[in-house]
Amino acid sequence: MEEMEITTLKNGIKVVNTSPHGFVFDDGTVVPKAKVTLNAEFVTKDANVERLKEMAGLQFIVSKKMPTKEGEAFLLCVPRGVLVIGSVIAAEAYGFPVVATMPTEETEKLRASVRRAGRKMTEEEIASQRVKSETFVVFD
Repeated sequence: MEEMEITTLKNGIKVVNTSPHGFVFDDGTVVPKAKVTLNAEFVTKDANVERLKEMAGLQFIVSKKMPTKEGEAFLLCVPRGVLVIGSVIAAEAYGFPVVATMPTEETEKLRASVRRAGRKMTEEEIASQRVKSETFVVFD
C-alpha cells in the first residue's frame, strides 16, 4: 500500500487527502494531492415506489454508493483521529472518518460567478480557492 501523507492543520486537526487534487485551507495550510484516491462503487436497483408506476415506459432506479475493498483496506491503515478527506461521493460511501471539505464563502462566490459566466476557471482562480479548516461534511 502507498505511504499516506498526514498533514496537521493549524488547529491541530490531522488529515490525509484521498482526493486527486490538493487543498488550501483558510488557515493557510496546504494539503497536497493524494497518493491514494478513495473510490466508490455505484450499486443500483429498481425503485419500488408506487407513485412512479403511473409513469409507464420509464424505469426508475435507486443508486447507492458503496465502498471498494481497496478503499476499506486503505482506511484500516489510517491512524485513529485522522480525518480522511475525499469527494462527497467517497464521504457518503464510506462514512466517518471520510469527510468532504467545505469551500469558504469567497470560494463559493468565485465558483458562482464563473458558472454564471459560463466559463472554466483560470489556473489563477483554481489556485486561489480555499476550504474551511473547522467545517467538514460527513455522512452517517
